[in-house]
Amino acid sequence: MRTLVVLVGSLVVLMLMNGCGQKQQEVVKDIIAHSDHASMILENDYVKVMLFELKPNAGLPLHQGEPRLVYALSDYTIDWTEAGNTTEKSWQSGDAHWHEAGAHAIKNTGTSDARFLVVSRTSTPLPDVGADALSQDAGAVDTMHADVVYENDHVRLMKVSLPAGESQPMHQGANRLLYALSSYEIAYASDQTDTVRTSFEAGEAHWHGADEHAVENVGTTPAEFLVFAFKQ
Repeated sequence: MRTLVVLVGSLVVLMLMNGCGQKQQEVVKDIIAHSDHASMILENDYVKVMLFELKPNAGLPLHQGEPRLVYALSDYTIDWTEAGNTTEKSWQSGDAHWHEAGAHAIKNTGTSDARFLVVSRTSTPLPDVGADALSQDAGAVDTMHADVVYENDHVRLMKVSLPAGESQPMHQGANRLLYALSSYEIAYASDQTDTVRTSFEAGEAHWHGADEHAVENVGTTPAEFLVFAFKQ
């Protein structure tokens, strides 16, 4: 009888442990709603842009990620957990990398804050842009100010650095997301609108449909921004 009680007790403990394990493995669908370390910077019909900021030892629970481009805004080291396996990954500010869809969890194991952008497309098809949108964009015609940071079949990422008083010549632009790395003021001339003068604060993001345009830095500070030009 005593042996039977012990066996039953052991089975109950195992069942409880298994239940707890399953609970820990639940995948969060909306990381914005479940974490103080994530915020939505911009969301429209075509794109979602999230900012993640994790202090040392902070982490994100197991959550679903869509196909996405990640851009490091700081140097950081994390533990990356996916499919039950954990690996250490390190990135430097300005690095960009691509992730396919999948559930994952991360923890900042470094000594500095981990700050990064996560940019993903929605399922809404992009408007057609024609063949010249990428072949004649800033990364092709203005290599003095625009550097191609990353490119794959989905997106072409460029970093633009435009000193005060300098300008970019007229060039093609695909459907694109822009993210301000600095605060700046520009004059924007497009084939679709009159020239407009506008300013942006560091950390702001905005969307542009495809057009032909030129940019002049009319402010007193360098204009530094990212251009996520989408192919599909």
